[in-house]
Amino acid sequence: MKIVLIGENGSVHIQKWIRALADSGKLELHVISFERGATFENVHYHFLQRITSTKLDYVLNIGRVRQIIRSIRPDIVHAHYATSYGYMAACSKSTPLIITGWGADIFDSPKQLIMRKMLSFSFSKANALTVLSEVTRREMKKYTDKPVQLIPFGVNTKSFTPVERENRTEVCIGTVRTLTEKYGVEYLIRAVASIYSTNRNIRLSIVGDGPLRESLEALAVSLGIGQITTFHGFVNQNTEFTRYKSLLDEMDIFSILSIIDSETFGVASVEASACGLPVLATSVGGLPEVVLDNETGLLVPPKNVDATTKALTRLVQDKLIRLQFGKAGRQYVCDKYDWTNNVNDMIQLYQQTFQANS
Repeated sequence: MKIVLIGENGSVHIQKWIRALADSGKLELHVISFERGATFENVHYHFLQRITSTKLDYVLNIGRVRQIIRSIRPDIVHAHYATSYGYMAACSKSTPLIITGWGADIFDSPKQLIMRKMLSFSFSKANALTVLSEVTRREMKKYTDKPVQLIPFGVNTKSFTPVERENRTEVCIGTVRTLTEKYGVEYLIRAVASIYSTNRNIRLSIVGDGPLRESLEALAVSLGIGQITTFHGFVNQNTEFTRYKSLLDEMDIFSILSIIDSETFGVASVEASACGLPVLATSVGGLPEVVLDNETGLLVPPKNVDATTKALTRLVQDKLIRLQFGKAGRQYVCDKYDWTNNVNDMIQLYQQTFQANS
């Protein structure tokens, strides 16, 4: 089959889909994107041009997208993100069209009337719709009567594997996040600072970059934990997997403290669970789907330093519960979020959609 995937190639999550589909050996894969990002063998890339460096570029490039798709003559066009790239694909009059909703495109964009109209238009042109989590499916159903298939963004359970943590004396608390307000890293830093005076055997590992990095570094110093906190910067798991996995292996507790519901899945938490890590997460969006409270980790309210501190103290001081949660999390991911199964489900959807529209 000949597939056109249109989406943000700068996203490590999109890159992961691209690489998996290309490696399947079952598809001829073309990618349309503004961002160059990482590129992989056996993939044909078609890059769009930024004209205004605003969202208007998605409208201004509709003609170019239509031209590229017509020249390829694909069996399926698959757009990732229902607004922006999904809208471009819908306007290109391409069929069959599959649209995958991610998070902010379904939860945040419809708050604006024009974006809500664009979303409804995109859905009206789609032959199939997919989402990453059940909470996103429920939200998407507010804007379409069409069936919505759940295909999670899982993890390669053969690559993300547990390591021995039982004999460690130091407890490493870690997170993998873009350093923006949405992801609540501030609250993790404050909670770690709250317990440091009575738990000197801890350290904090923050993987990721973003506009708040400098202020978060300053916050750690001002709270007296600068010396136990390491900011590693952005690490691309697709191109730097060995380093990425080693950073997860150093952790004993994984934290994901997003503050709004457009955190619809939490890929990093699934990767952490696959590695046998207990997960401390907020009860927003799709996180309660991937982190089972008091079974694979602990859930706390967003922006709540006291609750986060209490949960973190429990995990730091109780090694047995950390190991139990980590083991249960690994099993849960293997059962529900195995990446090979997720990719096969997507390819099967391609085949079914093509056959139904031939």
